[in-house]
Amino acid sequence: MKRLFTFLPILVYAIFLNGIPIEGQVQYHFFYGKVLTADTREPLANVNISFVGSKMGSITDQKGAFSFYIDTIPVFMVVSHLGYKSKRVLLDGKSNSMTLYLEKEIRELKEVEIRANKIEPFFRDEHFTIRDYEIDSGMVYLLVYRNRISKEELICKNLEGDTVARSGILLFTPVSILKDCLGYLHVIGKDSVYQVYRQDRQLEMIHPVGMEKFNDVLLNCVASTSQVLFFKKMINLSQGVQYYGIDRVSLKRYELTQVIDEQKAKMLRRNPEDIWSLMGSQPDFSPDNLVQYREEFLLWNFTHKTLYRPIKTALYRIGDFICIFNIPAKELEFFDLEGHFSYKLKISIDEIKDGRWSGDIFLDESQSKVYTSFLKSSGTGLYRIDLNTGELHKILSLIHPYPQKIRIYKDQVYYLYDILGDPDNKTLFRQNL
Repeated sequence: MKRLFTFLPILVYAIFLNGIPIEGQVQYHFFYGKVLTADTREPLANVNISFVGSKMGSITDQKGAFSFYIDTIPVFMVVSHLGYKSKRVLLDGKSNSMTLYLEKEIRELKEVEIRANKIEPFFRDEHFTIRDYEIDSGMVYLLVYRNRISKEELICKNLEGDTVARSGILLFTPVSILKDCLGYLHVIGKDSVYQVYRQDRQLEMIHPVGMEKFNDVLLNCVASTSQVLFFKKMINLSQGVQYYGIDRVSLKRYELTQVIDEQKAKMLRRNPEDIWSLMGSQPDFSPDNLVQYREEFLLWNFTHKTLYRPIKTALYRIGDFICIFNIPAKELEFFDLEGHFSYKLKISIDEIKDGRWSGDIFLDESQSKVYTSFLKSSGTGLYRIDLNTGELHKILSLIHPYPQKIRIYKDQVYYLYDILGDPDNKTLFRQNL
C-alpha cells in the first residue's frame, strides 16, 4: 500500500503532462516552438501569441521560443509582431512542435477585382491546333499540329509572343508536355518520353526512355531540393495520397503526411461492394460488347468517374517551404526544405460564395504566389491564397466559363479555350492579373 500512495502523485502528473483526461478534469494540450524572421532566420523576441475566441495569450522570449497549454483544439493561433505580417495558424493536435517564420510587412495598395472584358490571344493560328502547352524559365512551349494533316511539332515562344525555337516535324506521336520535379521539360509520347533540349533556334528531343521506366522514376516525384526528392503515392483506392521524401545522399525514406478524403473513405466502408468495383480492372467496353454489357458499363463509369474520382491534392515548393494542399480538409501544411513540419493553415473556402470551388491550385513560381478558382456559369473567378492566414482575395473574373489548363507566370494568367463554332482550333489566351 505504501508503494501505491507514493506512485499516485507521479501518475497524476504524467497524465496531466500527456494530455490524458481524468474524469471531471479539463484536457490540456501542450504546444511549443520558435518564431524566426523569414529573411535572416534570426529569433524574434516579444512576438504576441493569441487565440481566436480566448483571452489566453503568450509571447516569445529573447531566443524566439514559446510554449503553452491550451484546453481546446482545434483552435486558431494568431502570431503577430509590429512591422511583420501576422500568421493565423491552425492547431489541431497533429504536431505539438512548430517553427514559424514572419515576413516583414510592406504596405500594399488594396487589391481590386479586374473584369476581363478584353482577353489577349497569346497563340492562335488558322493552320495549327494546340494539343498542349507549358511555361518554363520565361518561355512558352506549345505542342501543336497542322489541321487535317496531324503533323506534330514543338514551338518555343518568349513572353512577347515571338518564336524563339522549334523542333520541326516530330517523328513520334506526342500526347502532352510535362515539367518534372527536377525542372526538366519532357514531351510524352504514346510509349516513350523525350527530354526537351533547346540549342539556339532548334528544339531537340533527347534521352528517350520507355513509359514504364519514366513512370517508375519520375512520374510520382512532385518536388525537389538540393538534399531531398519529394514523392506522392496513391493509397486507399485513389481516395488518399501519401507524401514522403527520399534523401539524395543516404537514400533514406521518411514520411511527411497523408491526405485522406474522409468522406469518400466513409462511403467505402458503408458500401463494400464499391471496393470490389474499384479494385477490378476496366471491363471490355468495345463497340461490339457495349450493347450487351450496357448496365455494367454505366455502373463502372458511375463508380469510377462520379462517385470515387481520384483525390485532389497538391505539393509545391514555394520559396523556402514545401507546401501540401489538403483539398478535402481545406487545409495547407508547411514543411521546411528537409521535410520537417512547420505549421498548418485553414483555407477560408467556406467564406466564398462565388460558385463552386474547383479544388485546383495554381502556383506562380516567379512570384511565389498561389491561386485557386471558383466556377460558375457566367465565368471563372480567380483567387489568391494568403500564405500567412489562409484567406482568399479575389483577383480576376475570366469571361470564359470553363478554361482548360490554367497556368500563372509573372502575374499573367494563361489558359486554353475552344472558341464556339471553331472546335478544331484551340486558342491559348493570356490576361494580366
